[in-house]
Amino acid sequence: MALELVAGPLMEAVFNVLLERIASAEVVNFFKDKNCDKLLRRLKIILLSMNAVLNDAEEKQMKNEAVKEWLEELKDVAFAAEDLLDEICTEAKIKGKEVNTLHSAPVNFYDKGVEQKIEDVHDRLEFILRQKKVLDLKVGKEVKMAHKIPTSSVVEACDVYGRDSDKEALVNLVLSHDQKIGVIPIVGMGGIGKTTLAQLIYNDHRVQKEFDLKAWIYVSEEFDVCKITKNLLEVITCCSCDIEDLNFLQRDLKMYLTKKKFLFVLDDVWNENYENWDKFSSPFKHAGAHGSKIIVTTRSGCVASIMQTISPFNLSELSNEDSWNLFSKHAFDYGNSNLHQSLDRVGREIVRKCKGLPLAVKTLGGLLRSKSDRREWYKVLNSEIWDLQDSESNILPALRLSYHYLPSHLKRCFAYCAIFPKDYEFEKENLILLWMAEGFLQQSKRHGRIEEVGNEYFRELVSRSFFQQSRRGKSCFLMHQLINDLAQFVSGSFSARMEGNNTNEIEERTRHLSHIIVDSSSYVNLKDVSKAYFLRTFLQIRPIGTSIDLFNNMPNDLLTKLMSLRVLSLVGTPIYSLPDSIGKLKHLRYLEVVDTEIMRLPESICSLHNLQTLKLVGCHKLIELPTGIHKLVNLRYLDIAGTCLRWMPLQMNELTSLQYLSDFFVGKEYGSSIGALGKLLSLHGELFIHNIEHIVDYKDCEKANLKEKHGLQKLSFDWCGNGDTDNSQQEKSILNSLQPHTNLKELDIYDYPGTEFPYWLGDHSFANLASLQLKGCKYCYKLPPLGQLPMLKELQISKFEGLVSVGSEFLGNRTSSVTESFPALEILRIQYMSAWEKWYPNAENAGSRDFCHLREFHIENCPKLRGELPGNLPSLTLLVIRDCIRLICSLPKALALRVLNIQNCENLELPVHAPWCHQSLTSLFMHGSCDSLMFLPLDIFPNLKSLDIWGCKSLEALTVSASDASATPPNFNSLHSLRIRHCPKFTSFPKGGLAAPKLTLLTINYCEKLNSLPEQMHDLMPSLKDVQLWGCPKIKSSTQATQDPDLQQNHGRETEPL
Repeated sequence: MALELVAGPLMEAVFNVLLERIASAEVVNFFKDKNCDKLLRRLKIILLSMNAVLNDAEEKQMKNEAVKEWLEELKDVAFAAEDLLDEICTEAKIKGKEVNTLHSAPVNFYDKGVEQKIEDVHDRLEFILRQKKVLDLKVGKEVKMAHKIPTSSVVEACDVYGRDSDKEALVNLVLSHDQKIGVIPIVGMGGIGKTTLAQLIYNDHRVQKEFDLKAWIYVSEEFDVCKITKNLLEVITCCSCDIEDLNFLQRDLKMYLTKKKFLFVLDDVWNENYENWDKFSSPFKHAGAHGSKIIVTTRSGCVASIMQTISPFNLSELSNEDSWNLFSKHAFDYGNSNLHQSLDRVGREIVRKCKGLPLAVKTLGGLLRSKSDRREWYKVLNSEIWDLQDSESNILPALRLSYHYLPSHLKRCFAYCAIFPKDYEFEKENLILLWMAEGFLQQSKRHGRIEEVGNEYFRELVSRSFFQQSRRGKSCFLMHQLINDLAQFVSGSFSARMEGNNTNEIEERTRHLSHIIVDSSSYVNLKDVSKAYFLRTFLQIRPIGTSIDLFNNMPNDLLTKLMSLRVLSLVGTPIYSLPDSIGKLKHLRYLEVVDTEIMRLPESICSLHNLQTLKLVGCHKLIELPTGIHKLVNLRYLDIAGTCLRWMPLQMNELTSLQYLSDFFVGKEYGSSIGALGKLLSLHGELFIHNIEHIVDYKDCEKANLKEKHGLQKLSFDWCGNGDTDNSQQEKSILNSLQPHTNLKELDIYDYPGTEFPYWLGDHSFANLASLQLKGCKYCYKLPPLGQLPMLKELQISKFEGLVSVGSEFLGNRTSSVTESFPALEILRIQYMSAWEKWYPNAENAGSRDFCHLREFHIENCPKLRGELPGNLPSLTLLVIRDCIRLICSLPKALALRVLNIQNCENLELPVHAPWCHQSLTSLFMHGSCDSLMFLPLDIFPNLKSLDIWGCKSLEALTVSASDASATPPNFNSLHSLRIRHCPKFTSFPKGGLAAPKLTLLTINYCEKLNSLPEQMHDLMPSLKDVQLWGCPKIKSSTQATQDPDLQQNHGRETEPL
């Protein structure tokens, strides 16, 4: 079976690293020099012998505490061996480098006790190996998970909660006729309810009537094509089958499916082998009737991608309320929690602990069903899910199964995540850097960069539902709380978390430690930390905005004790300096000193031969980097964003391993020139180049060779001055020489002092450019032809003080094949253009397809702008026009517009005589604008939710279209909020009243001529909760007007608009 071949014990990954290190030239040569060849061979044989029994040990540890302790001891000594071999390799490379650079006679770098340490490791391994016989560990045994009970199609719909909308969405997909054979994967973590949802769909009465043949097949881990085909044939024929030959089975199956519309459910599929699926599905491809469907439930996005013809349906957790209903169903008699009110509070806390996972909710509810003692319930609340026996709970086996089938290298990466607190949102890139520092990433020939290996590992864990994407952004992820528990369970005592001031979990064998800063009183007990003598990771994690007085200066004695550190992260701590002893951390690969008070780093950092990642983000007092930073030949990631560096050290061009450089500061008189970037051929991600005004010769820019850096996705250029120059042509030459590779996706240019942009900016060859910001280019008198950029989605232009008009040059050259400009643009912001007067001298010939995908349009602080705006914007949903006091025109035609915000645009016209223009509008915000508007007919806004009018000088009334006087007034069903303020001529609302059944807020301020509130408010506005009324002297009493004693009245001071 493919999965059994892939899956492996966690320690296998550690042993693979050890065996690779033992075979390395550095280690082999070291043992030869010491005449210890036999010791090296014995070490290798012991490791191979250990490796042979790991499968059996990993299986038995679940039920045998002695085996678990044996594995823990083996891990401990294996990690010690890994540190020793890493030290030997490191010193050998440093020694070789010094010899190659013709330094003075090399010294003996090796610790005099290193041979003794190797002997100790060998003896410990030998002792552990002898115990395998006592523990009856078998060689080469396959690990098999406990047998699972097969599923069936039977379900009680009344036992299911919170899946109505999911069911409806999937039933609609199942009943669709878009494809001949549609394969619909339902994807989610173990226990999320994929099978239950599939059962609901399978038994739906609409689905039952639609299909001629239906079958439910439980697949599980083993995807045996012959066996599954045989099962399927038996289900649809209702007869047992003795045929074993796949050819005959598929032939018969195809015959039964001919011209039949079928629905098959393949439950719990793990197969990631495309050939297996292709072979199994061959009878379906041409036999079934149009509209046939196959539903697949799986934990793996990879499985879904292999099988799908329709996008996967990713199943999410239940809400708290639905979880509570499900829990009550299983925990209380008759599902009624009212009979046990004393257990309500603790029960809801237990449900919250399950984080919407139905299996956990149901299991814990069933476990507590016979228990009415509150102490028993609190015991469950305060214990870990993993403390439950397998006989009590299906949660552990269900989630452990996903872990079991991970390859060994992914098991190690996943177990490392135990250092993250629950609900912590981690960044993908940062976790990959941590894995890299710990040596978890195994580079192969097909991967150009080790970061690509990390990306692949990360995608695998996302695909298998171990990580979930956060709502915060595409690069942020988190683990479900029970998956987090699983990580802690498999990591054991080797990972610990200090939350607040709790240090109880730290042990001598702890290798990975995180300090979660919960508040400003959190501190680190250095004595407790230092007892984890072989600690590899010290990672500080803080919520946003939290900082602590951990220590003013990093304690020297702490670093001298923790000599095995590979990851050191200090975040939000007011540290003023790092000790020189940090340079002795020869294993250190990841150093993060973020948001501290450090002004300079010790020069000893430059002796950290293995350092791969250096993060100094937000160290706002840091003014320079160590002069010897070029010695960090393995440095791959340097993040200096938010620092105050004035220049880059000399010889930056020697950091040829750099894959990421956040910022480059061009010095005025000192430091590396921008040409130093030229040899940094492997740069990826983002790069911000500061102080470009210090560049004297554009030929230095040519040496930077940005044009060949295909890995850069975002570039920022900043002249960091006031935009002044003595030679605008030279500035253009400099920017021209900074031309990037056409792979670039984002570009920002700040304070460019030239009068024109070079030809490459706007050239159609930049087919990947999606975001462009041009800001503070105050001497530029024309815009580049940005309309030619085929994939540009977001454009921001601001502070062009010399720009008077925007003409056809902005749109770019039209050809017979390209008839539209800005074909992909979705967001356009034009702001603070003090001299801009005209847009499109030939507006009527500009073409109706321009800006056809524009969704957001902002024009702000353009005080001289007059004339026309683009006439037709069919995709526009948000329009903001602010502080354009001379703009005299009608608004664009935008049928999809939902939000309209107009401020301080007195001469702008709101088209009230074109009702079809406003059908989609939900929010209208009009302040100090549209002075010509006297009457606003509300019925041209049928979907309006919020109306806010401030300072419209001529507005006299809100109206509705003329109709029969006896007719019922229009019903404004969507309106929730209505504000009218500082409208001196406003006198009336629609005659007969304003029917707004969902209106909750009514604000009327300083409308001196208004005689009364809307008629029949009590009847026509039943949801109204808050009336804010002041500055309207002709209205005697709002209470009298509404005659509603429950209505909240507000006669206080008015607030200014935002």
